Amino acid sequence: MSKKRPKSFAVAAIACCAILFAVGIGFGDRAHKHPMPIGSNSGPMMDRINVVAPKFGHAPVRPATVATCREVLRKLPPTIYQLLEKGGATINLAPNIEDNWPGSGDGRKPGPYDETMGEESGRTYGRDVWLYESEKVRGSQELKTPRSQDQMKDNMYQLLGHSINDCMGVVSNNPEFSKVYYEDVDKMQPLAKLNFAASTERDQDSIGLGTSEIIGVLIGGEGHHDVFPVLDNFPKTTAYLKRELLKKQTIPKAP
Repeated sequence: MSKKRPKSFAVAAIACCAILFAVGIGFGDRAHKHPMPIGSNSGPMMDRINVVAPKFGHAPVRPATVATCREVLRKLPPTIYQLLEKGGATINLAPNIEDNWPGSGDGRKPGPYDETMGEESGRTYGRDVWLYESEKVRGSQELKTPRSQDQMKDNMYQLLGHSINDCMGVVSNNPEFSKVYYEDVDKMQPLAKLNFAASTERDQDSIGLGTSEIIGVLIGGEGHHDVFPVLDNFPKTTAYLKRELLKKQTIPKAP
């Protein structure tokens, strides 16, 4: 599931300490953030990118967005690409959630923020990734300016994190994993915890979101948190997921 950035007061507080935090922590090199090799993938999953036709006069999905998704899949670590391919994962692109599920866009998105389903950047259902180009204006069928390709790419990596979690048997449901995850949450500094508000509640949706964000960075994404990098703030969870991702394991078939 996609996560909205913190409310304005949290952003302001975070911005005040951004420089000191960046100096004190640092962002690390690519080998630290992305420990898995870049791939040059091809195969059936490239043909499982579905483009939903627009409704309500919306502009169609841009060819550049399809190209961005193909490039993300092509560059995934080969073992991860195979995990998704054999697991039956799909990528689905639409202008907005309204184009596939009319009437759903003004529904409230689960979580601590005031956000509707039509405003989020995407959602993953099991192993099926849904990625949306534009936010919907509340109470109308008007769409805002489409997200940039960098935003689309970052969102896709995070949403793939959910699909990978599912393909691995839903690691985030493992009690041992939950224990490690909440050890990281309990040691997190207050401003960081505020930044990760949607990922630090004591429920499975929250832990699933945090897991997807960590996996998304480990497989090549940049993440959504510039001031508080997700890998630095979930160190034990990151180490756990690295081990799981690097294992040679039997890939479960799609249900």
